[in-house]
Amino acid sequence: MKGFRLYKRKCDLCGEERISMYRPGAPYTIYCAECWWSDRWNPEDYARDYDFSQPFFEQLNEHLHKVPVRGLAVTKIVSELSPYTNHVDHSKNCYLIFYSDYNEDAQYGFYLADNNKSILDCSIMFGSAQCYDTMNSWRNNRVHGSRGNVHTSIDCFFIKDSRGNQHCFGSANLYNKKYVMFNEQLTKEEYERRMQDIDLGSYKMYVKMKAKAEETWEKSIPYPYYQDFVKNCTGNYVFFSKSCKECYECGYCEDSKYLMLIKNPSTKDSYDYTDWGENAEKIYEGITVGNNVSNVKFSQDVHNSHNIEYSKSCMSDSFLFGCSGLRNKDYYIFNKKYGKEDFHKMREKIIAHMKEMPYKDAAGCKYEYGEFFPMQLSPHDYNDTFAHMFYPLEKAEALKKGLAWAEIPLSEHATTKNAADLPDHIRDVEDDILKETIKCTTCPRGYRVTPQELQFLRHHNFPLPRRCPFCRIEEKVKRWVWQLTLIERNCDKCGKLFRTNYKKEDATIVYCRECYLKEIF
Repeated sequence: MKGFRLYKRKCDLCGEERISMYRPGAPYTIYCAECWWSDRWNPEDYARDYDFSQPFFEQLNEHLHKVPVRGLAVTKIVSELSPYTNHVDHSKNCYLIFYSDYNEDAQYGFYLADNNKSILDCSIMFGSAQCYDTMNSWRNNRVHGSRGNVHTSIDCFFIKDSRGNQHCFGSANLYNKKYVMFNEQLTKEEYERRMQDIDLGSYKMYVKMKAKAEETWEKSIPYPYYQDFVKNCTGNYVFFSKSCKECYECGYCEDSKYLMLIKNPSTKDSYDYTDWGENAEKIYEGITVGNNVSNVKFSQDVHNSHNIEYSKSCMSDSFLFGCSGLRNKDYYIFNKKYGKEDFHKMREKIIAHMKEMPYKDAAGCKYEYGEFFPMQLSPHDYNDTFAHMFYPLEKAEALKKGLAWAEIPLSEHATTKNAADLPDHIRDVEDDILKETIKCTTCPRGYRVTPQELQFLRHHNFPLPRRCPFCRIEEKVKRWVWQLTLIERNCDKCGKLFRTNYKKEDATIVYCRECYLKEIF
């Protein structure tokens, strides 16, 4: 899966400079969303005959380099309403969000779904509104500064592992509470009096309160792992699912294994599948597959289709093998039309050939029918993928494996202001800040404050950020990667062996789920 870097490069059809997930010089034919979705080109013009003297994956790699690909994985409407987004659909007035669906007025986030509205600097959010600097949120309103696992809460700041709360601050393990501050129960009057002394419009105050809240979190027993409304499931962050094994960040799934980032209802009978869902069944080894799909194997970016194998960016199709960019087509191999009977005969011949003449990668690993695309066929540089986040490699290691690597400068624009010189309080920020290019405090990038962002910060009384949007997103994503890495550990109360993402250095005491619930409730 592609990471968060976006680049400027010219569309290979209209020639205009556009934002793209592919870096300049990437050896592909890349169209902007408007051109790719248009009728100005025909995917069938790239049809090719199958060559039985060459391994299948070599031919597929050549094919994928020739057929135009989308510079951004968005629909034409999203490209107009939310142009600086990637792997996004059903969204309006959004900016720099990734792998997200059904959002409005959202900026700077990853994995946002289920009708979020008016959120800023948030990631892994579902059905939430008016939230700032928060992650792992479900059905919250005006919850700010939280770093994990907050459900159905209102008007809370810096809370963790909590649900059903109102007017709480800097606390953890709260359930159906009101007026709690740093885990101390207060009266309404005392809570409101203390809140008058906390002005989060000040950057210094925001950082101070966030650090104090984290100290409180560290003293609390953390929730060991997250599975809600599930039956017979393993993994972490699994919701409303049953009979799912080793699934992570998934909801509304059934009878499946090795799933990740499945966010839209529902998915059934699937295996080794990452990203999307939405009425999907019998998906095997797929990435970003969804919206009324069935029996899709070894494919990426397939929508509203069935009986698809080894294909990319195909929509509303059936019975495809080794295709790219097709829409509303049936019985195609390498973008070439076949009759129904001829298709099935040729498919069987190709499968037999894939077993007789497998593809070998740089490490000597063999790939035949039944394997996903070899990593060497990835269109993205390894250091610009999620794989690098979960399994970091040095450049030499990646190149040795035959993987692409790019040295790309982080900043393209000269900065006009240092973050250290920004006003401490949001009330002191003038509109001319919108003209400045601010130097990030943690990387060489420059960044701009958008009018929508400034309006949100003023309305909710939060300070200007000191880091660029990508550093803010990546901070939460790194925590998300940590959350999905489970280890075995003994319960510090009953001794039971269970799995959690908390190592000893992360939390001195962790209880199994049963002991945690008894302790907290």
